[in-house]
Amino acid sequence: MVSYGKTSGTYKNTDDSLMNPSPPPDWKDYRQLISIFNSLDELIYVVDPETYEVLYVNPVLKRNFGNVVGQKCYQVFQNLKQPCPFCTNKYIFGPKAKPVYIWEFQNKINKRWYHCIDRPIKWIDGRNVRFELAIDITDKKLIEEALRRSEQRYKDLWDNAPVAYHILDRRGIIKDVNRTELKLLGYSRKEMIGKSVFNFILPAQRREARERFLLKLKGKKIEKFHNRVYLRKDGTPLYVSINTVPEKNEKGQIIGMRAGMIDISELKRLEQALKEASLKDELTEIYNRRGFFALAEQEIRRSQREKRPFHLLFLDVDGLKAINDARGHLAGDEVLKKVAELLKRTFRKSDIIARIGGDEFVVLVSEVKGRKGLQAVIDRLREKIQAHNQEKRRKYEVSISVGAVRYDGDKPVDIDELLSRADSKMYQEKIRKYRLRENQVVSIPSGSR
Repeated sequence: MVSYGKTSGTYKNTDDSLMNPSPPPDWKDYRQLISIFNSLDELIYVVDPETYEVLYVNPVLKRNFGNVVGQKCYQVFQNLKQPCPFCTNKYIFGPKAKPVYIWEFQNKINKRWYHCIDRPIKWIDGRNVRFELAIDITDKKLIEEALRRSEQRYKDLWDNAPVAYHILDRRGIIKDVNRTELKLLGYSRKEMIGKSVFNFILPAQRREARERFLLKLKGKKIEKFHNRVYLRKDGTPLYVSINTVPEKNEKGQIIGMRAGMIDISELKRLEQALKEASLKDELTEIYNRRGFFALAEQEIRRSQREKRPFHLLFLDVDGLKAINDARGHLAGDEVLKKVAELLKRTFRKSDIIARIGGDEFVVLVSEVKGRKGLQAVIDRLREKIQAHNQEKRRKYEVSISVGAVRYDGDKPVDIDELLSRADSKMYQEKIRKYRLRENQVVSIPSGSR
């Protein structure tokens, strides 16, 4: 666990406890992010790209270099007096920046080789900082050197290498594969030898993989490392960072390829966790406001491109304030989670369901046929709510007000305008409910929305 004390307007790693009395608004997301970093078995650190100050190191890096938080990265990692000439800041920040920069180098202090994956991330105080995950590939380097020195030891080193290897002929047929790769993919040697390597790659990536292979055969210079998705025998994906180099004969002619693969599934899990942490509502586990806007913008573009309309529902939980006041916010949270559950049970996986405010939910419904189709969906939701309210063991009744609008790609408006229109219709329904209940025109009390 880490604690962050405020210094000069920024948050900074200070020790190994959680003692900050006033965490920023996104503290929960940040704590989840740090927990993920701390759980990984590779070296991870975060640096301010302007000051070169180390802001965070995970336990694995701390065991290798000590607690270097607050020091300059080039001093503690490279023993230099000024920024490293090979610093990757210029690759991941600026107008021509790449979202991810992958490279390798030998550390001058411990003499170990690392496969590094650098990317910009948003830090707790809003700064763009450099995140680096460093995979120790010293064993891989030693193996490659040993293969050059000793043919006698080749087979043992090849089969027991910590890196997956295979050798291809000019057609992409696998001539040899080591035990590490067989273990990663779940195949036997017989099942892979003599087969096309492209058969083991995710179908969506096979065309690009073949094009890259042909360029390599022609001696074209392309980036050294690239990511690829292989399919294990059980059908699950294996995410790898792969380096393919030409294999030449005595005359210098390219006769095939040798490929080394590093399993980066853990990094992909981290990326997915980062994505979900930023787009999901922690309480209800559906999309939050940020996630909804990101997906809704895509749906608007699709609607405009394909001339296909969609509908937007704006839902407000009735009486949530009264529940919070009478029974506490934990009771209110239970109601919100129940509403989210009912929405997920009513709508399809292709529909976008989100909680965008305290008691406000939205659903973007694609592919319903006209008003009748939309009304059928709303009726189905109300039936599920009614069924819940009739359960004997229920803790609380659920009631919602709904407003619906149609988006037509031929008459484009932005998502804020759509939300405003749906909110207005929802509010009209809420007024009708008050009128029916009181059997006369009434005004809605302050704070009821």
